[in-house]
Amino acid sequence: MKFTGTFLILLFVSFSSFATWSIILVDTKTGEIGIAGASCSYNCYGIGRIIPGKGAVIVQAMSNNDARKKGLEMLEANASPDQIIKALRDPEFDPEEQQYAVVSLNYLNDSKTYTGTATHTYHGSLISRGVSVQGNTLTNKDELKIILETVLKGQKAGLRIDDILMLALEAGSIAGGDKRCGEQRATSAFMMVARPTDKPSKLYMELQFFGQKRGGTNAVTLLKGKYEKWKTNHPR
Repeated sequence: MKFTGTFLILLFVSFSSFATWSIILVDTKTGEIGIAGASCSYNCYGIGRIIPGKGAVIVQAMSNNDARKKGLEMLEANASPDQIIKALRDPEFDPEEQQYAVVSLNYLNDSKTYTGTATHTYHGSLISRGVSVQGNTLTNKDELKIILETVLKGQKAGLRIDDILMLALEAGSIAGGDKRCGEQRATSAFMMVARPTDKPSKLYMELQFFGQKRGGTNAVTLLKGKYEKWKTNHPR
């Protein structure tokens, strides 16, 4: 698989992309890969990318574009999540300012994360088979546990991957969200899902909401409205 021109533009553009809580999720039955995130920043859409049929990489907190590019190149070359995380901890990427997550279809039992020491508390990550949940600047230490539990319950119930991602974002919001946003929880949020045959530049689903003013409606709630409209046109 080769990166398309459109994907390279998306990849190298300098995003103002930070995030507070995010999820990578693989549907092991369909091979679909999804990522989602939310933050009290202007736009968190650029924190991660999916390579259909391969996996996904998230680089958040200070969201280093060079680190994300390196991670995707290694994922494309079938490197393991452990190898990718080790490479991204090179000082050139300022790893202590970053939070990394890598999930690969070829290494479903070996998802890896790294949380830099300079990221803001509460911070951390949790993993399960084909699942990674990570966050920083969280309101409380229980948020990640609640998000992961929501994902695992959704999988057990046989829900579609996009439903699980939406429920996980909502769970993070209800549990406290980004501590900078108070009761609003988030000012930006996104979801994306790739089917195995998708092109990196044209995924099955890409939804985002950004630029919400402080004190306004929770961006996760606004994203859910977009998702419900999208879902009516994409029944299964």
